[in-house]
Amino acid sequence: MESAAALERKIFKMGNSYGSTYPKEVLEHLHVKPGDEIVFENLDDGTVKIRKSKAVNLPVGIDQEFIKMVDQIIKDNDAVFRGLVDR
Repeated sequence: MESAAALERKIFKMGNSYGSTYPKEVLEHLHVKPGDEIVFENLDDGTVKIRKSKAVNLPVGIDQEFIKMVDQIIKDNDAVFRGLVDR
């Protein structure tokens, strides 16, 4: 998908992090509003894909904190889980 016009922004320092603003046209294209989450995906060709995060409806009794805990367990034990694949 080729863009009609390139939109540029500067990177600025925010404490120990870096930040940028987003052009209104980009936010409208992504259909995002304040509070929404976006995902950055580094592509092999050196570009970065930005998309709106997909909302997930959690089952009753499962909260976001539980999901974060499970995610951390998976990250901490990635090698173990990958080793189970060949069993």
